[in-house]
Amino acid sequence: MSQDNVLVAITVSREKDEIVYRVESSSDLTTEEFEYYLSEIISGICKWKKDICEENVRSFKGKLKERKT
Repeated sequence: MSQDNVLVAITVSREKDEIVYRVESSSDLTTEEFEYYLSEIISGICKWKKDICEENVRSFKGKLKERKT
């Protein structure tokens, strides 16, 4: 990641007439830390926009790119 203080970043953008999302994490995060931060982000979104996380919403669609190594 480009900034040293960013641990996890979620980006949604337009690329060639498609909406794509990207989830990036700092290379020094453990899997457990990444899962924790991601779950906290999702929890925060659900508190902010309750309709998004209602039980009747079951699917989301997105396109993932391969992870660069």
